[in-house]
Amino acid sequence: MSKEVLESLGKNLNRDMVADLFHNGFYWKHFDFLVKHMQKEEKHTSWRSAWVVVHLMKEDDPKIKKHLTKIIKSIESKADGHQRELLKIVRKMKLSEKNDGLFFDVCINIWESVNKKPATRYYAGLFIIEMAKKYPEIKNELEHLTSYYYTQTLSPGIKRSFDRRLSKINQ
Repeated sequence: MSKEVLESLGKNLNRDMVADLFHNGFYWKHFDFLVKHMQKEEKHTSWRSAWVVVHLMKEDDPKIKKHLTKIIKSIESKADGHQRELLKIVRKMKLSEKNDGLFFDVCINIWESVNKKPATRYYAGLFIIEMAKKYPEIKNELEHLTSYYYTQTLSPGIKRSFDRRLSKINQ
């Protein structure tokens, strides 16, 4: 069974293919396998597992909840695209205070790595902004974290989107 899932992930997936596999229940039947596989370091299939999980999961999905701390701790060891998908998964979850802090640290480390892919840094930055809304004392750090040094490597579109989100924090 898992061989079948890995073979499907090895192909070039698009949203329509995922939708078809979702509607016929193929990935849903193998959701637990995908959750475990996305935490691994298999070059072409682990990040794709995470991509599929992002599209299949519900907000605060109970099937993800039991793996959440392990997922958060695994993010920094992954490649940029894999990190981006795992960040999306964690952002869809309601985090405990402990996991808030753990995930915040991961996001800060990714955000401060200015040579990472802009989309990966963007998702990390969004969580930092969410945390600044939740914990106003973090707002003081945002001026430094959003200085030119940290935003110069963002693509123009991502920078505009990020700046729009950032401007809403003071409203």
